[in-house]
Amino acid sequence: MVMKIDLAFIGRNIRRLRRQRNSTMAELADKIGMSQVPLGRIERGVNAPSASVIYRLSKALGVSVDTLFAEDEHEFKSFQYESAQNPFPVPLDDPDKELPVRIKTMAHDIINAFWALEDICNAQKRAKIPLFIPFEPTESGMETLAVSVRRYTGIEHGVVFDYFELFENQGFRVIVVPMLKMLDSFSYYDPLYQNAFFFLNARHNPERQLFRLAYELGKVLILTCAMNRGENVFKDPDDSSPSAEKPFTAHRAARRFAATFLMPANAVCDTVAQLGIRKKHWSYELLLRIKHRFGVSAEAFLYRLNELDLIDPSLVEPLKNTIHNHYGKTDFGEPDFSRRLLTPNGRLWDLVFTGKEVEDGRDEVMEIEQVLNRWRVVKK
Repeated sequence: MVMKIDLAFIGRNIRRLRRQRNSTMAELADKIGMSQVPLGRIERGVNAPSASVIYRLSKALGVSVDTLFAEDEHEFKSFQYESAQNPFPVPLDDPDKELPVRIKTMAHDIINAFWALEDICNAQKRAKIPLFIPFEPTESGMETLAVSVRRYTGIEHGVVFDYFELFENQGFRVIVVPMLKMLDSFSYYDPLYQNAFFFLNARHNPERQLFRLAYELGKVLILTCAMNRGENVFKDPDDSSPSAEKPFTAHRAARRFAATFLMPANAVCDTVAQLGIRKKHWSYELLLRIKHRFGVSAEAFLYRLNELDLIDPSLVEPLKNTIHNHYGKTDFGEPDFSRRLLTPNGRLWDLVFTGKEVEDGRDEVMEIEQVLNRWRVVKK
């Protein structure tokens, strides 16, 4: 009697890796040269893949064959970390959506340009802070995570005036480039160097860019935690549990991380205390003046003041209405404009100019500069 071996775990591994890379089944099937139907049967464990398909899948997913054959969670995670090579997109706000083809092309061009420049300049590719930091998947857990990240960067509870420079000093790759207006930001996780590429829309104001930068960092930290655990750490957006509360999804968790990272409780409380601002003394003009210190939107700062019990509840709704009236008249322009001075793409263009001084890399750098200019990467 021939024993039937259950190889369904191979399909589960393929599906998990594909979803981590924000890739559809149709895209993966196209990459490996087969139709979507047989790939779907493999993912569901109905059919076992041939040796040829396994080889092509490992190349397309950027992992070793051993990763696809890992039978348990610990083995899967070990092989995954050891073999992952290529940067892959972190899931978008809406997990059912994906990046447009043109945006993916742009991202790959800029990622390759960044890597080449770092090679030519002999620059560090690994981030200075860890991108896997254990945390509890709760609102307070995300705030604790934000405090931990600020501690790793050395800023603790201080007020930061240029977060772009802060992120780049930690070895992160921050790219500000014009994109479709409805696309705020996206990021790619770089497993080989345990780093990330953060893409921000140049068409948006500094407050929105800063929030999305912190938001994308939160998403990367959530992703690496999920990869380490071998499972999602937050509920799915379509969770249909009978609870009256909204599910605490990865999107909500990343927003919570961003808000508490940019407006740490101690920093906000200390600022208010130093100025002697009482709960009933907040005016619209004062709110705008103080929110500029943290580089956030007026609405976000008002929400944080209320959350920390630093403003009289009777003032919240009138101030919120005033802010929303301004947003409505200016297509979400920030009240009192922006006083935040940022240096977009500082590290990227510094590498370009440094690379031009490297004799055997000058010609390649000139070609890279053409690529960056073609995508209109902001230069200051």
